[in-house]
Amino acid sequence: MNPFFADETLRLRREKAVPIHAERVLTTLVFTVITGLCAKLRFYLPFTPVPVTGQVFAVLLAGVFLAKGYGSLSQIFYVLFGLAGVPWFVVGPAGPTWGYLVGFILAPSLICLIRERVKHLTILTNMYAMLAGILAIYTLGMIHFSLYMQSGLVRSFQHAVLPFIPIDIGKALIAAFLAHGLSRKMDIRI
Repeated sequence: MNPFFADETLRLRREKAVPIHAERVLTTLVFTVITGLCAKLRFYLPFTPVPVTGQVFAVLLAGVFLAKGYGSLSQIFYVLFGLAGVPWFVVGPAGPTWGYLVGFILAPSLICLIRERVKHLTILTNMYAMLAGILAIYTLGMIHFSLYMQSGLVRSFQHAVLPFIPIDIGKALIAAFLAHGLSRKMDIRI
């Protein structure tokens, strides 16, 4: 951590008199909204009811930039606000994509856990953590898709996972470079 930023951050927190917990919750809500906005970035493939969205990118960033537990909290808020009527779900909570929403909750904590266990964060270790998060999203998404669509796991993999792998690897690569670049400049975990 850059000592200048650490000292400056502590000074600003004392001056603002904002408790660290309140700051983290506010930042968590910001990531909730970012996920909701990224849900609006979507397009459909002709052979699957699961759309390609920007949500996974937001989930990966929440796992990188938010402190332990807060990344998942941002996604819990996302799901709860969507259930309460905020119109950011792509298909709806009861549709074939519900498993992905559950995966969104798990993924940031998994990413954070892996990053905490690594001594030297590099682009490669960030990618590893993010790919583990994507695997959690895919696993829960595919299981629910299979149950909802009453299809076997192979057919569900073909429709709910396989078409999204290259796109999500691209999202993870961009997020890993972003995380690595920002973490080299300052300690940004909130």
